[in-house]
Amino acid sequence: MVSLPPTSLVTDVLLEEDKEHEDLSIKKGSSGKLSDEELLAKTIEKALKTKKMAQSSNMTSSIKVALTAEDLLDQIGIWHPYPLFITFSMAFLWWLSVMPTMSPSYMAPASPCTSDNCSFVTVQNEFNITKTLIDPGEMTSSVFFLGNGVLGQIYAVAADRIGRRPVLIASLFISGLSGIGAAYAPTFELMLVGRFFQGSCFTALTMINWVMCCESISFSGHGYASVLFGLCWVIGYCSVSPLAIYFSTWRYVQLATSVPCVLFGFVMLFTLPESFSFLVAKRKRDDLVQWIETAEKVGNEEIDYDADQIVDMSSREDDNKSLLQTLKIVLQSKLMVTYTAVESFLWIIDLMIYSALSLSSTGVGSHNMHLSYIFSGLVEIPSYFLIPAAIDWLGRKPSVMVCHLILAFSLLSMYLFDHEADPEIFLIIWLIAKFAVASAFMLCFVYGAELFPTNCRSICLGTCATISNLGAVFAPHVPAMDIFFPGLHYLFYALCSFICTILTTILPETKENHSVPRSQQQSLA
Repeated sequence: MVSLPPTSLVTDVLLEEDKEHEDLSIKKGSSGKLSDEELLAKTIEKALKTKKMAQSSNMTSSIKVALTAEDLLDQIGIWHPYPLFITFSMAFLWWLSVMPTMSPSYMAPASPCTSDNCSFVTVQNEFNITKTLIDPGEMTSSVFFLGNGVLGQIYAVAADRIGRRPVLIASLFISGLSGIGAAYAPTFELMLVGRFFQGSCFTALTMINWVMCCESISFSGHGYASVLFGLCWVIGYCSVSPLAIYFSTWRYVQLATSVPCVLFGFVMLFTLPESFSFLVAKRKRDDLVQWIETAEKVGNEEIDYDADQIVDMSSREDDNKSLLQTLKIVLQSKLMVTYTAVESFLWIIDLMIYSALSLSSTGVGSHNMHLSYIFSGLVEIPSYFLIPAAIDWLGRKPSVMVCHLILAFSLLSMYLFDHEADPEIFLIIWLIAKFAVASAFMLCFVYGAELFPTNCRSICLGTCATISNLGAVFAPHVPAMDIFFPGLHYLFYALCSFICTILTTILPETKENHSVPRSQQQSLA
């Protein structure tokens, strides 16, 4: 609730506004209408006057009334139970999504087991798949990313149209049920169909949930959220190994990585709210008030806000725009096309290098494949803790550039050092490169979520995430260029990283965006 200011102040403001309306009527002549720009300017001017009036009156001696979306989220704070619940829930989706993504490392390994203890039944073993030029069993992983590349963008578009919440809940059920179906598939082909639809939800469960988190917490909490998301990714990544040790067949591993999605889907169905910024952008006042009232109940504290003013400060978006109209608006904006193109390139390269280094992780640190796999995940943890400090100290854009520069020099060094002659030095460089690419890939989410307006954020980021599948597809085949001379693929990766550094200079810095009302940045139209 918001207390009313003294009557004298209200009267003065109203008289001043009446005088301004009369002056405007004289200036605009017989047209009788103000342009959209003039209306928006008047709304902002009115908000600033109201804000100044509230702050100058005795009734706001210690509490700031939230008049914009950013003001309200700042007033709630990043440690409030409600945004914390949203943050932890969305981060947990990374835990759930990485397990079926990485499970083919054990379910359908690229190299057959040669030790005496090979009791685990792989996809190749059960379906009697033999390797020729390529290993058909590796389609277990390839078809997963194929499903994401073909259908992933549909979820992103739907999230901008109908909301983040329904798309996330539907994705949890589709991913879980498809994975369960793949676990019980009687044939190899039907198993691939299940994996295809399970993979189609990867974008929704790794990108839309991050967008929703950023839209429901204060700007200052984005860096901390990235740490939590990263930790959940690593835990989910490493948890596949214990599952493969405990269970004796790929079917149980597939089932164990799919059932949690269905269970958590039911939890989210009854507890997950809609994105706060999405409600503001769509001007859903009643739902907005309900969101704030729920936060008050959960936090057991009163929040001072003006719901009408928060909605009025949002951009005047036409909620009835069709999908084609929304896409047309994005395509007509040279800035959005440029930003999307640059971000897509960064995502492709980062995912390609991340996948390439992960595929080579089985020989790092130990001859035990389980320890090597877990170690390759744990090495990412330091990057997630350093990201918040880096983006606050350097800013978003410089942090992205520094990570790609470190990655480029590390990859160049990997070419110069012989991994057989200098295994210790090569291992150190490999760890630095994995650290850098993990940081760069996480920054893609942090930077991208702040780069695009709310009404096209999921579409633009969904495009980046969908196109990035090309990197995952090409990663296993890039080392084939070593036929020209050894280590050429490292030079190729280093060159791509340098190009990413240069392209990042085109993008704007978003660190200070929180100083501008979030609602003024929410639409292209």
